[in-house]
This record gives sequence, C-alpha cells and structure tokens, in this order.
Amino acid sequence: MTRPIGGTEGRTARLHAAYRELTGSRYGCRRVANALLEAAHARLRSAYLSSLPGYVAIEVTNVCNGGCVLCPVGQGRKSRPVGFLAWDDFCRIMDQVTPSARFVGLYNWGDPLLHPRIYDMIEYVKARNIFTKISTNLHAFRPEDAEHLVRTGLDDLAISLHGLSEESYRAYQPRHRLAPVLENIKTIVAAKQRLGSPTPDVHLGFIVTRHNEHEVDRVPEFAAALGVGYLLEETSLNLRLLPYDRQMNLRGIDEAMLRRERLDLANRWLPKEDSYVNRYYRYVRTHDGALPAPGQVRFSCTAPWRQVVICVDGDVHLCCGSFDRRHGMGNIFEEPLRQIWNNVLYRTARRRIRGTARVSGPPVLCSDCPGMLL
Repeated sequence: MTRPIGGTEGRTARLHAAYRELTGSRYGCRRVANALLEAAHARLRSAYLSSLPGYVAIEVTNVCNGGCVLCPVGQGRKSRPVGFLAWDDFCRIMDQVTPSARFVGLYNWGDPLLHPRIYDMIEYVKARNIFTKISTNLHAFRPEDAEHLVRTGLDDLAISLHGLSEESYRAYQPRHRLAPVLENIKTIVAAKQRLGSPTPDVHLGFIVTRHNEHEVDRVPEFAAALGVGYLLEETSLNLRLLPYDRQMNLRGIDEAMLRRERLDLANRWLPKEDSYVNRYYRYVRTHDGALPAPGQVRFSCTAPWRQVVICVDGDVHLCCGSFDRRHGMGNIFEEPLRQIWNNVLYRTARRRIRGTARVSGPPVLCSDCPGMLL
C-alpha cells in the first residue's frame, strides 16, 4: 500500500455520484452529516467516534489468479482460509454500512471477478446509491459479460496492468500474457460506447518498478489509445511480511539476514529513479537494508477515522495493507460494526497515530507503522 505518483482521476464522476447520493437516496442527508462528523473527528484525532466509516472495502473473495510476484497472495502466503463471501453475509454487511457509506469497494486481497455473483453484488450496492469500485486483473473476465458489467452501474473499474510490453507485463505477472488483457479492455470500452454509458470510469493501475520505469512516459498515450485513464503508483515490496513464512508464522531469522533480503528486493524491484520511490524505501536502499527508526520516516494516515476493510470471513481490519488475520479488530458477523469501530483496539490505534497511547495498551498494527504499510 503506497502512494499514487500521478495519473488521471475520476473526480467528475465522484462529484456526480455524490450529487446522486444526496438527491436520490433516503440516506443522502444522513451520509453527508456522517461525512462532516468524520472529517471533524479525523482533524481532531478523536479516539471515540460518533461517525461511522464512509469508505468501506468488502473483500468478496480472497482468491486471486494473478500471481503477482510482490503480492503476498501471489507469493502463496495464507493468513485465513480462502473462499467466497456468501450472498446472505454480503447482504448482512450492506445492511450495516448502507446508512453511512459513500464508497464501497468490492475487493481487497482477491480478484472480485472470480466471485460468481459479483455483478449481482455491484447492482445491490448501486441500488443503494453508493459509489462502487472494483479492482481486477481481468483474467477472469468473459467478453460476453461486457454489457452486463456496464449495466450494473459500476462507477470505477481499476485494471492492474504493470507493463506495456509482454516482457515488462510478465515480469510482474509471469503466469499471464498482456495481449488478452488489452483485448478485454477494448471489449469493455466498446460496450460502454454501444450503451452510451459514461460508467464505469476505466483506468489502468500501473505500479512503477525497475522493470517498467522506462515505459512511464508512454503510459498516458497508451491509456488514451485504449480510451481509458491511468494511475501511476509506487511499488510496495511488502517488507513487513519478510519475517514470516507462507503460513504467516515467524521464520526465526536474524536482522542481518532480513537486511540482506530487504536490500535484494529493493535492488531487484525499486525503480532507479528516486521520484518513483517513496522515502521509506529510499532509506532502506541507501542504508544496506536497514529500516528507519520509528518516527524517523512518518506519513500522514487517517484510515482509522475514515475507512474499514471487511475480509471474506467477516474480520474487520484497519486498512487494505493489513494481511495477517491476527491484526483483526473484530468480526462483523459477531458484533455490530459500530461497536467494533469504537472498541479498545480501534481507540488504541487512533491514539497510537496521534502519539498518546499507553505503552501498556493492546498491540495494534498502527504501533510500528510509519503511516502506510510497506
């Protein structure tokens, strides 16, 4: 989970969706009031919130066919059983988040197009006038479903495409070829044109690495030729997971070995151009694989005040970078989201970020995070 570098944004689509939400939903005024409270709490760094998260990510599946070499799922790591969110459970989640949610993303650690009812899920969210997004590699997309996808009302479609040539594309996703993905993109764009639909806003998600940084200048023209937008993103090496094996148990290796592994990953994957690399990784690269001391490299984070990630088994997590099941904050099938949202773990996470948590408090993911999970 790292910062975007640049690209086109669907800001106009977001504004139109916000207007439709306010005028077309019986929850419109309630959501606006929640958004104002959310912003106030985030600014004040409150520990206890009267608002609920306006940004909700629902992991409809943690199964993925991408094989991305830097992703923990692509590496074969497992923190919870793999599976698909049952329809009834999906509806139970939506019942809780509908009154306050302004954005629902139907993805996290899996590819949503693998879910057999993903189009029904999109339609279910859109029927409640909520801005909806999915992120996919398009490997599971069927061309005959193009018009169905467009008709769901999906607002935002992000497509993982990290190379403009077969060589650079397969460096990140070695199991797949670029050409079929480009054909699928063209099919979706053509379906939008046939139906005269402005949505979904389609854009390429291009993670900049050592293997594709020479293509960055071509991305805008490449995307425009396809009739889509783009977003350039810093790469994430997921260094926080290096101490663990594939079952997320500690490997028992010393710091010297970890430093060598971090430096090896940095040298193989980080772009040579520093402007494409966040300063945390720049530190690792220039300090022989050592990590900066806590607080030495700090980013701004508002996730515990604004967003929630609900995993396929109902576990609630702080942000999309949280992979280990042991970092769960509660389970939405066992207790209401409002109760989880203000439990001792969430309040501790907020206090950790603002620097007022007691040392004796419960361990939370934010304790050692520099503001983004890297």
